[in-house]
This record gives sequence, C-alpha cells and structure tokens, in this order.
Amino acid sequence: MLTKDDRILILSPHLDDAVLSCGGLMDKAVRDGIPVVAATIFTADTDIGSEPSPLVRELHEWWGLGANPYEVRRGEDIASISYLGADHIHGGLSDSIYRRGPDGASLYATRQAVFSPPVADDPAWDEVRALLGLWLAETRPTIVLCPMAVGLHLDHVVTTETFRGIHDASDAEVYLYEDIPYSAGFFPPNYPDNVPAALERTKWTIDGPADIAVDFERKFAAILKYESQIAEIFPGLDAREELRKYMGDGSGYRERYWRVRR
Repeated sequence: MLTKDDRILILSPHLDDAVLSCGGLMDKAVRDGIPVVAATIFTADTDIGSEPSPLVRELHEWWGLGANPYEVRRGEDIASISYLGADHIHGGLSDSIYRRGPDGASLYATRQAVFSPPVADDPAWDEVRALLGLWLAETRPTIVLCPMAVGLHLDHVVTTETFRGIHDASDAEVYLYEDIPYSAGFFPPNYPDNVPAALERTKWTIDGPADIAVDFERKFAAILKYESQIAEIFPGLDAREELRKYMGDGSGYRERYWRVRR
C-alpha cells in the first residue's frame, strides 16, 4: 500500500477524525520518510448567530471550553498531528452544528439531524468541493485517505460524496478509512452503525481491504491529545480497552483501509 515515493493526504471532516481513524498509518508513514498531510475541513471559529441551537448549547456545556471551543480544539489537533510527525491543514469551514440556511435558522439543530442526510441547500456542498480541489492541487498526493462515512454523520457524508465527485481529476490512489469511533460500534449510543452496513450502501466501487500493522501505543498517545473530546467519544468507557478490542487481531494491532477501484 505504501512506497517511499508516496505523498499521503488524509481528508478529515473534524478535528480528531484523522488521528482516530488513521493515526497508526500516519505514524508508520512518517517513520518511513513518507510525507503525510492531515487536512481537516470543518475547523472554523464558533458562529452561533443570535440564538444557539439546543445541540450547540448541549455540546458547548459538555466540552466546557468557553464561547469559542474551536480555538482550543484546533490546538489539540495541532498537538496530536505534530506528535505523530505529520503536517496539518485547517480548512476553516463551519461544522454542521453551526451552519444556517438562508432564513438564518439552524440547518441541524438536534443530534438526530446531524445523523440524518445532509440537506440539498447546505452551503458546505460547494464549499467542500472548492476546498478539496485546492488541496489536491497544492499537495499533489499519490494516496488520498477518505472517510467511508460509517456512522452517517452528515459532515462525513458531505466529505466522502463531494470527493467521490471530483477524485477522477487526480491520479492518486484512493482508500476509504473506517471512521472511528462510529465503526467500533459504541458511539453514538443512539445511532449505531458498522462497517458492513457502510460497505453495503456506499456509492464508491471498492476492490477490497488492506490492513496496516500499527503501533497502538503511539496512536493512543496521539488520541489523548484531544482532551476535550475523550469523554464524549468514549461515553462511560475505557478508551484504551475499547480501541484495543477494535484494532487487535490476536498478534498485534491494525488499521483497515478499503481500496477504491478507479
């Protein structure tokens, strides 16, 4: 899957997705001298308008990071990706919980809405398309890692569907990654999903899986840099043990990627 001549671009919807899902590969590639860029799309400062939605109020209270939590979250992301030796890009687009329609109303005001199909007039469709085109031109990757959208979080769906529409403009090989924590089955508690279900519904044409042996402890140390998110991602769970169960194969730990047929 990897050669010394590769350049890897990881498309990360949120500030933690790249490391949660691909942190082991990031670490391995960098150690082998392969440049890696983790490019996170939805990283903008908080924009809640005149009245925050119920979901924004809930999450801001949970995170406890003040009125502008994304400033802190960007810092966590930089610390985590730098620990693994990769480079980062922050796209500066607004997370789904902050996006509003032409009438000023929140497009996704509840947790259920975030795990429902994205609306057609979501401004993110055009914004993400432009951003991904720019990143492909600037980084000239030989491999792009894209979310499979396990879990059906709408930002993951927008990311993978937008990239599917433009990926032929690049010569890069494309692999879908299994979106952790959704693919591990414990988050979110009320909207379970799994990899087989995602493979069944995906519009990508997939050749098959490729497993990468990874250093679990290095990856987990990078995940712990996202201090504000751990309690939400692993609600009432032992994060280390849950990830070990998901990533362990009896002889070590691995990440699984799904190669897209061109």
